[in-house]
Amino acid sequence: MTAPCDLLLGAYAMAPAEPAAEEAFYAGVADLGVGGLELPLPLPGAPVLEPSWFTRNVRPEWDLLVTCIPTVMGRLGSAPGYGLAATDETERGRALADVARARDLALLLAEQHGRRRVVGIQVHSAPGPGAGSQDALTRSLAEILTWDLAGAELLVEHCDAHVAGQVASKGFWSLEDEIAAVRAVDAGDDGAGVARLGLSINWGRSAIEGRDARTAVDHVQAAAAAGLLRALVFSGASDTATPWGPAWGDAHIPPRGDDLALALSSGSLLGPDQIVATLRAAGDVPRLAVKVSVRPKDADVPTRLAVARAALAALTASRTVATTPAAHA
Repeated sequence: MTAPCDLLLGAYAMAPAEPAAEEAFYAGVADLGVGGLELPLPLPGAPVLEPSWFTRNVRPEWDLLVTCIPTVMGRLGSAPGYGLAATDETERGRALADVARARDLALLLAEQHGRRRVVGIQVHSAPGPGAGSQDALTRSLAEILTWDLAGAELLVEHCDAHVAGQVASKGFWSLEDEIAAVRAVDAGDDGAGVARLGLSINWGRSAIEGRDARTAVDHVQAAAAAGLLRALVFSGASDTATPWGPAWGDAHIPPRGDDLALALSSGSLLGPDQIVATLRAAGDVPRLAVKVSVRPKDADVPTRLAVARAALAALTASRTVATTPAAHA
């Protein structure tokens, strides 16, 4: 079974590290029929995004949704004040320079292929309250929108917010604060009526924030009601320990389901009913993606591809239910 060609896959979260196995994995992803990838922006020096890596692993017809989260989390490990929302201007400048690397990739690929390849750049509201401010975030978003992004939309990807008395995975700003920051920017459109600035919701990260699967649906509904939902990424979470780690970890657990490839993720809060409810809340969202990881960590390529295929199939089946008029009766 192949996926609808408009679905994206966060393949980097489940790819093997060894180069030959990685190349075989991405060749298998091409056979899944996805429309493109959620692509990581790593810290400088990583082989991902180098021209030779692209040649081996990324099909020229694929659209790319770039996420800056690997760089953000890598920077925060040694500089807790880093981010687009930083009140420290040096750290805010470092974050802007990192987003500029994603911009440069978008420009390079557009020039090479004669069309927009990077459809969106996902940025983040780090650091959270204490070291950051909404004003700094708004100023950063406004500055980025003065750049030539080669047609890519700028998307604030919501991560779990800081919640008093709760250990956060990311601990950035609340969705309400992010909506306010986005609304404060006069983003305009791309000349064809498409908004240049919006929001991206990751299902698992919203569930982690609220310690409840319903939080993800509420966040999607709020972003859609604000007219800002531009991308929805399905990544699971769990309220119990699983092979992916302790409860409420941001480990990209696959959805649960009947497919044997999903047997290990039976503890995932993301199942068919949750996917359907989320899709109904989202409405006509432009970008849909699946981002999952695989256990065991040393799983072979066929196992990784089987999990990807099953996760994509789960979204496809739920999408059919969510968009069938009789399902609302």
